[in-house]
Amino acid sequence: MQPLLSIVIPIYNNERTLKKMVDSILIQKFDDWELLLVDDGSTDSCSQIIDDYAKSDNRIKAFHKQNGGTYSGFNFGLEKANGKYIIFACADDTFDATTFETIAIQAYEYNYDIIFIQYAVYLCDNEQNIVGTEFLPSSNNIPLKLTNKKSVEENWIYLHLLRVMYSPINAYKASLIKKYRFIEDIYAADLFMNVAIADEIQSVSYNPKILYKRYIYIYIVDKDVNVSSAKYYPYTHDMYNKLYVESKNLLVKLQNINKEEYHHLISSNRMHRLMNELQVIFAVNNKNTPSENIDIIMSYYDDIILETAIFTENLPNVDSWTFNAIGNIIQLNELPTDFNNPIVKMFTALNNTTISFDEIKSEITHSLLDYQNPYRIGFEIYTNLSAKHEQIANANLIEYLKTERTARKQLFTDNFEQALDTTIQLFNSKISTPEQYVILALCGYHLGLTEDAKNAVETGIKLFPNYPRLEELQNIINTERNE
Repeated sequence: MQPLLSIVIPIYNNERTLKKMVDSILIQKFDDWELLLVDDGSTDSCSQIIDDYAKSDNRIKAFHKQNGGTYSGFNFGLEKANGKYIIFACADDTFDATTFETIAIQAYEYNYDIIFIQYAVYLCDNEQNIVGTEFLPSSNNIPLKLTNKKSVEENWIYLHLLRVMYSPINAYKASLIKKYRFIEDIYAADLFMNVAIADEIQSVSYNPKILYKRYIYIYIVDKDVNVSSAKYYPYTHDMYNKLYVESKNLLVKLQNINKEEYHHLISSNRMHRLMNELQVIFAVNNKNTPSENIDIIMSYYDDIILETAIFTENLPNVDSWTFNAIGNIIQLNELPTDFNNPIVKMFTALNNTTISFDEIKSEITHSLLDYQNPYRIGFEIYTNLSAKHEQIANANLIEYLKTERTARKQLFTDNFEQALDTTIQLFNSKISTPEQYVILALCGYHLGLTEDAKNAVETGIKLFPNYPRLEELQNIINTERNE
């Protein structure tokens, strides 16, 4: 007989916490469930632990597979699960004793596509002793029972604000979720899953009671403790950029939503995640050299970061975060003498009290217009300092870069004709950079003026050979023309 709930738990070296998690399931009053324990190649005693549980309770199934990561384990369990609803949980978390009963009440009252589970996040030590709180939901959260797509979309932003959209710890209708698979080679695949299924969700239930406890380990002593928080991963930036793009694409599909408010929400989320990226650059598992880390930080400042920073009016903050992170690396480490980087030069100039204002002005100008600094990291800091110290102000530079950013903002907000008019002002200035050709080509591309876009790129490449952004744009335009 089909159980109401299937709980899928991937396990990798979780011997310290696994029993506590499974026991939080065994004490549930509601008992129409199956538990799929997926050992993902553990090297500790987890394999024996799950076999013992399977022998003691016929609702528990033990599986053993080669190591493939958490979401590989989720996908494995997703294929094996037989329940009407599927819940994905972690081996180092716990359920409230009333979780399954609460879900069952909602499932029996209506055939919801998703029953969202409210969770709390606690900071703990290696033994799961709570030492602080990272997230507690508001006691004023409103329960939801949404039985049509229109009402789901109208409450979409509220669901985001509840944070339930950011977690896999929800009860998904099997007929919906089994059509999809988690991405296996990233650590935030649950976010992508919730975006992927969004357009299919016809009904939602939400109870504000805390039914699940998530734990973040802040004192990592044992290298075998399996946690993903506070670690550096080289793919994180691209992952969150892709999530932003896919979330933004939802705006086309979701008709009954405040589009501007949702766009602001996902842009703000991108800003928050950038802050985390800059913090984990200093994580102990990051083995890059200081100069490599500076290059990585500079690469974070891209079109999407610029777009979301402009949209949320966070441009000065992003500039400061980025500049300060690079400054911390400079102060903490001795860089190679041949390391040629515009932000290092600017930071050094601004912190060197022995050089003249003319030298500072010259160094800042060159640093802001350097090919390696296409997004003008340090410009907001420079304009603020210029207001206080007129001796370092370069009026032409400031005016040019303000106009350039206006053109970009118009591009990001799809005001392409305005962007084209603004870009013409760049060409009338006393400064010439490859970026003005990039912006001109983008204006032509989006306005359907393919030949003009092609000519702008080709002219830019002749004047500024080997500029990667122009070459990338040329490939895009040529591909479009050939198709």
